[in-house]
Amino acid sequence: MQRKTVFFFLFLLCITVSACGYRPLGRDMESRFGEGETISIPIFTNKTFKSNLENVLQNDLIDEFAKRKRPLIGRGEGTDYTLTGEVLSYSRNEVSYSGTDTVTEYRATMVISATLRRNSTRKVLWKGELSWFQDYPASSDIALLQNKEDAAIREISQRLAEQLYLKMSEDF
Repeated sequence: MQRKTVFFFLFLLCITVSACGYRPLGRDMESRFGEGETISIPIFTNKTFKSNLENVLQNDLIDEFAKRKRPLIGRGEGTDYTLTGEVLSYSRNEVSYSGTDTVTEYRATMVISATLRRNSTRKVLWKGELSWFQDYPASSDIALLQNKEDAAIREISQRLAEQLYLKMSEDF
C-alpha cells in the first residue's frame, strides 16, 4: 500500500513540474541568441567617485559572455548586438559593530544600468537596472581593508555580470 502511495506522489510531482513550464537553469538559455551572432561590450560609463569599477565590470561581462558561448564577443558596430551601460552608484557602509562600537563589517553596494540593442535596427531589446552587495570584514590594517574591499568589488562585479546575462536571456 505504501509503495503505491509513493509512486502516486512521484507521478503527481512529475506531472506538476512538467505542466508548470519548469526547465533547468541554463537549458535553452543560449538559444535566445542566434548561432554565430556577435555582441560588442564597450566600457561602461562610471558615474561614481570610485575608480576602476567600469574596468572590473567590463572584464567580468566579457568573461560571462565568453563562458556562455552565445553571442560571441566582437568589436564595434559590425556586431549584431551592443551592450552599453553605466555604473550608477557605489557605496561602502558599516553593517555591524562590536560591543565597543568598533566597525566589524562593511557592505559594498554597486548599482548599474544596461541597454542591449540590435545594431541593424538600433532597437532596444532589453534595458534595466541591477544592483548587488557584498559584505566583508573590517580591519584596522588599511592595506588589508582595501584588499578586502577590492575582493568584494570583484565578487559584486561577477554577480552583476551573471545576473545581467540571465536577465537579458530571460526577457529577450
